Amino acid sequence: MPTLHFRGLDAGDRSVDAPLGETVYEVCLTHDIEMVAACGGFAACNTCRVRVVTGKLSEMEEEVEPPFLDRDDQRLGCQACIVGDATLLLDPGDV
Repeated sequence: MPTLHFRGLDAGDRSVDAPLGETVYEVCLTHDIEMVAACGGFAACNTCRVRVVTGKLSEMEEEVEPPFLDRDDQRLGCQACIVGDATLLLDPGDV
């Protein structure tokens, strides 16, 4: 099972097991890591942004995420699925 390493904000420095195919948002809910998702996880806001420090997440759907991202290394936690080990920085957008 892959491991996600979270850094920043309320996550501190924390590592958790993350099942393949789950979204980062789902992993955060399971492990009580505070991740805001103002839209409920439907890719309609930017509050669940994460920055990928190392590793990678699932491929981005180009028509869904880019309007909500400010940097090339950002992803929406509600859309990015686990494909292997990764280190993520919680990087929420505006609420």
